[in-house]
Amino acid sequence: MLFFTDYGNVAKVERCNMDGTNRTRLVTEHMEQPTAVALDLVRKLVYWADAYLDYVDVVDYHGGNRHTIIQGSQVSYIYGLTAFEDFLYLCSRADPSKGTAGTSELLQIHRFNLTAQPKTLTSLGTSRGIRVYHKLAQPKVRSHACETDVYGKPGGCSHICLLSGSYKSRSCRCRTGYSLGADGQSCKKPKNDLFLFYGKGRPGVIRGLDMNIKSSNEHMVPIEDLVNPRAIDYHAESGHIYFADTTSFLIGRQKIDGTGRETILKDDLDNVEGISVDWIGNNLYWTNDGYRKTISVARLEQASQTRKTLLEGDMSHPRAIVVDPLNRAMKPFCLSSSLGLFCSREFTDSFAYVYPHVRPNSWMYWTDWEEDEVNDSIGRIERAWMDGSNRSIFVTSNMLWPNGLTLDHGTSTMYWCDAYYDHIEKIHLNGTGRMVTFCFLSIDFFCFVMTRQDMEAY
Repeated sequence: MLFFTDYGNVAKVERCNMDGTNRTRLVTEHMEQPTAVALDLVRKLVYWADAYLDYVDVVDYHGGNRHTIIQGSQVSYIYGLTAFEDFLYLCSRADPSKGTAGTSELLQIHRFNLTAQPKTLTSLGTSRGIRVYHKLAQPKVRSHACETDVYGKPGGCSHICLLSGSYKSRSCRCRTGYSLGADGQSCKKPKNDLFLFYGKGRPGVIRGLDMNIKSSNEHMVPIEDLVNPRAIDYHAESGHIYFADTTSFLIGRQKIDGTGRETILKDDLDNVEGISVDWIGNNLYWTNDGYRKTISVARLEQASQTRKTLLEGDMSHPRAIVVDPLNRAMKPFCLSSSLGLFCSREFTDSFAYVYPHVRPNSWMYWTDWEEDEVNDSIGRIERAWMDGSNRSIFVTSNMLWPNGLTLDHGTSTMYWCDAYYDHIEKIHLNGTGRMVTFCFLSIDFFCFVMTRQDMEAY
């Protein structure tokens, strides 16, 4: 079994099987901040410390026979607890009000003689965790359900074997990026042709999410150790997820299988609020809401050596950006760099050269925030050709904080959300048919995506 403490809306001590099933609350009353837990495996007892109410209590594995081992200022701010033989060992932090915050002491308490005084063994500096190391603390069994089989698999599981209700039963689990087969043992890679991925902060991570919210499949290895990933996009052909970690002032990428993690841009990035991958020309576009207010482009490969600023100035807070390389430009454009020329796309159809006017243009679109709540017509969506020329305002009336642009290429429709008006709008790329599609109360929208699967918005 697995035992753990939790506090917040409801402080509690809980128990579950070691595969996460059969979750049960053991204690919920007279608790405020349970911070440490320890077990007596022989007597099947659960000890825990409450750092707010200053006590150490005990119950059995079913939550019964609760009683207090010790209470008072001697056991205030307990953050580490372990049991061995007749004693409890506690890592106790000094009272911060006494000016000794951060200093920890190691206490020894007799858990059966409740009249015995706790003994201070030593000072531990800033330590918060403690364990007793001894073989008796981890008793062995003759056999268990996760023993390695003749094929070298633990419990017959392809990846991970977890003990279940007892050491005689087990459940198989798969590592991130794989799903469990119908036999309950084998692991397979799910088809990564359709899934959502999202970024969040505190801690900063980018995760994949199955379109079927009832599924627990993770279609990509999480991108971890980030601070504040605000902008994300992908390149399906290479399997890369691209991200802008705004607080770390970098743009990076990682493949959905967890390999190829690298920082591709890190200089002159003040506040990148939007990125967009040109999957045809293999270029990356981004907005930079710094002191210069720019829109830039670089190759997906060797990005730091091929970057170029396309637009600068005449923007307040450039945010989201999307590109539409499917609509061919009136002429192919190339940008110079230290490595030579790189172009937005290759034109193999000579018809596009001879009769360029019959081809629709390849556009990039971006949003620009304003912070004037009096004038509701100064937020805007702009567009330009993907070489930065032919810049123009696309939508400007009745918007203030436009965010989260996305395109439905099948219907030539743009969607965006306004974080001030708390609604989602759409407009055809020819500038007609603007309308509000969703309206919510007290929700701030900062990201948005459209999928053709059942025509759903996220």
